[in-house]
Amino acid sequence: MDVCLLCNETLPKAREAEARVRAAARTLGMRVLPAASARRADLLVVVGGDGSMLRAVRERAQLGVPFLGVNAGSLGYLAATPLGGVEEALRAARDGECAVEERAMLRAQVRRGGNGRAGPAYLALNDLVAMRGGSGRVAAFDLVVDGAEVTTFLSDGLILATPTGSTAYSLSAGGPILSPATPAFVVSVVCPHTLTSRPLVLPAESVVTVRLARAEAPAGFSVDGVLRARLRPGDTFTATTAALKVRLLVLPDADPFAPLRTKLGWRGTVLP
Repeated sequence: MDVCLLCNETLPKAREAEARVRAAARTLGMRVLPAASARRADLLVVVGGDGSMLRAVRERAQLGVPFLGVNAGSLGYLAATPLGGVEEALRAARDGECAVEERAMLRAQVRRGGNGRAGPAYLALNDLVAMRGGSGRVAAFDLVVDGAEVTTFLSDGLILATPTGSTAYSLSAGGPILSPATPAFVVSVVCPHTLTSRPLVLPAESVVTVRLARAEAPAGFSVDGVLRARLRPGDTFTATTAALKVRLLVLPDADPFAPLRTKLGWRGTVLP
């Protein structure tokens, strides 16, 4: 089995983590490939945090190779394998004991003036965000779903989140948590100017357009936390679920709710 190791060298534990992964792989008879050879790998091992995973997905999801995230940062949802469990994780991967889970992404394009030529296509595993710029005043965002005008939100911004991204920025904005397999995505409002604004869960096949209707400064359009464009009044971005899926390796004993219990402080007795 060939594994490609992608390590975030900026993290304090990076060197220790990289050495441990390399040693475990060699002990298990795996060949460790450089990043340039990712196309020939059977598994992409990402050492870092969720940001590292998002970067790796952004650069290599089109290869169709499964990802295994090894957490060398803080608590991670995507980089879910603790450093202390990397040996067992690689052994399970080698022996075919892991499942491969496909995660949905969103695909979006920006149009200038709403009717101009569409810009490049962006893929997001977590979210697409339109956020007001440097002005201290709220902006106005029109929401259109499948050609139907929904409403205009006076707010700091709008978030379109995948089920994977529902536990990220969308959750902080009051959005719901979706199971990763849910065929849907979420529209969440950032700091709305009315108490009646609520998140909206839409079917995965919906086509959503967000139009910057009014703003005193250009709004930012970001994809998985990376600023991709500046929006001016009249500009739009249109999004729907992408055809491409991200393939994540799932360990046999993985508990999908463990990160939620830890991060959200869920406590209490679980009934037998």
